[in-house]
This record gives sequence, structure tokens and C-alpha cells, in this order.
Amino acid sequence: MQPSTLHIVHFLYLALITGAKFWEQDVTDRGVIIHYHLFKNAGSSVDAILEHNFGSEWAEIEGPNNKKLTPEMMTEYILDNPEKKAISSHTAVVRLPEIPGVQILPIFFFRHPLGRIQSAYEFERVQDSDSPGSKAAKAGDFAHYLAWRLSTPMLTQVVNFHAVRLKDFRVDTLNREPQHFRPRSIEALKSLPVVGLVERFDESMIKFGELIRPHFPDFELLNVRANAMTKKGKTVHEKLKTFEEKIGRLTFINLMQLNALDMELYHFVKDELWASK
Repeated sequence: MQPSTLHIVHFLYLALITGAKFWEQDVTDRGVIIHYHLFKNAGSSVDAILEHNFGSEWAEIEGPNNKKLTPEMMTEYILDNPEKKAISSHTAVVRLPEIPGVQILPIFFFRHPLGRIQSAYEFERVQDSDSPGSKAAKAGDFAHYLAWRLSTPMLTQVVNFHAVRLKDFRVDTLNREPQHFRPRSIEALKSLPVVGLVERFDESMIKFGELIRPHFPDFELLNVRANAMTKKGKTVHEKLKTFEEKIGRLTFINLMQLNALDMELYHFVKDELWASK
């Protein structure tokens, strides 16, 4: 798949208006992109771009039995596969491996917490799958789906999803230590060279392109949105208003309360990390 001239001009224009800047890196090191593919955070679109650029030099890996992929496992994979230039994983712990002679280039996206939950629910309702989540989404309305999620060990899919993924950035943090979630999540967001926003996908990819190109000068951006379920053209506020009307005011408020920390982190990314743009 070759990018069209229109796609290239589109991204060059965005690079101009976003105020492109570059991060200092040791380009003599081996560069390895790690895409932390969070469910319904535009991960399929990022993977399509990585596959276009790297082909067989891009890999998708997960932890044993699709469980946690530890930083040690990621390090071992990188060292055992010197030909790999990009790696995507749904299950990788969000902690950058420290490997002598290797420069890790992380891709991490944040999304409005309720927008992500809405997208996950709508995706699982139409997904051709017999997974527990898909079954629950098809079995009833959103209130039914939410109640089921909250009754399972996978409740973090609908409760502070981003914070749970970010809390282990420096050290393992137990779920029974919620007092550490906020400071450790904020530290992680501050430490990442770029934090993408799903709602500003194209601009985010411009920033990731700046991070990646010192190691991979031919890295190309594509105007791709894979697995996108929501209609384009609506603002985040408009989409959430429609979602609130669909699930009811009380359920919506309950969902906001359950995701208070993620909402704080979202505004930190949007209003502080992106404020200088």
C-alpha cells in the first residue's frame, strides 16, 4: 500500500501547524518502537502504519496465555530478535525496557475514558466473537454490560483503565494500593516522550513521527483509521451527549464517578501536556 500525495501533504500541513519539535536521541543505538496497544485506543490504526513501514520487521507479541507481558519478557524478545524494529502488544506492562545499546521509542495513546468505554461496548456488540465481553454486550443494554464488567476480574476495562495500565511504569503496583495510582500514573505520563490523544490522532502521529524518524528516516505516516466505530465529524462532547442519552443520566454519572482518576489524567494530558501546542 503506497501513501498518496494527498496523504503526505495532509501530514506535512499538520506538522507545520502543530509546531514540530524533535527529541534528542542517540541514533547510534538500535532503535526499537514499542506500541502499547490499549484496547479501543486507535491501536489498530497505529499497527496498520507500523506494518506498512516495517513489514516482517514489525511483530505482535503477547504474554503467556494472553496475560501480562513483563518488561523482562519484552527485553528478552528484543535481544533474541535483532531484526525487529517495531513491536505491538496489548498485554505489555507499560514500562520502558532499559537495554544497553537499544533506544526504546514508545507509542502510547490516551483517550477520553467514557469515549473509550462507549467504543469498547459498541465494538463488542458487533464483534464476531464468543468472548465473554462480546457475549455480555450482546445479551442486554449498556447497564447490563456495565454490571457484568463490574462483577468480573476484568472490571478495570470500565474503571480507570488508563491509570491501571500506567501505574506500573516504574515499579509493580498492586491493585490493593490505589493510593499510588495517581502519582505513579502522572509520573508515567510526564516521563513518556510523547503521549498521543485518540481525539487528535493525526496530530499525535506527527509527534510520534518526529520521535521515530531520527532512527528511521523513511518512516511514513498514513491517513488510516482501522476499527473505527464512531461517526466522524462529531466532537467528543457531542458523542458523549449521545452516549448519555442512550444509557441514561444515572448510569452516565455512575460511570463518571467510577472513572474519576482517569478523567483527571485525561485532562492532565489534554490541558497540560498538550497545552504548549
